Amino acid sequence: MKTGRGAGQGRHWVKSTTWETLLDGDRRVCAACGTAVRSYRYRFHPPESPSFERCIGLAWCSGCRVYSGSMVHVSRGQVLVDALASLPRDRRERVERSETKLVGYLDEWLGSEEAPPAP
Repeated sequence: MKTGRGAGQGRHWVKSTTWETLLDGDRRVCAACGTAVRSYRYRFHPPESPSFERCIGLAWCSGCRVYSGSMVHVSRGQVLVDALASLPRDRRERVERSETKLVGYLDEWLGSEEAPPAP
């Protein structure tokens, strides 16, 4: 999956339904390149919705620039970290409109030294 370009520059994120990961101790790694898999879950429905516990789960490999997404169950009482909370409204809206932009932003956010621990 790698294109040979340095540090992910100029490479696009690709969504995959067949991307494989392996268990390596207590973490998952990409089967293709061995990079630790990053993940993020977020709520799509408002708290008053009966679907509040149906959330979006994303997982990705920074090395291969491949990702997958699915609906996941998160109990109503569990608080999820909002990675976009510090963004100005217009930037947040731009990132939220595109799944690939969201994964790219999350990859940078989780990769920065200042980011809080992953949920």
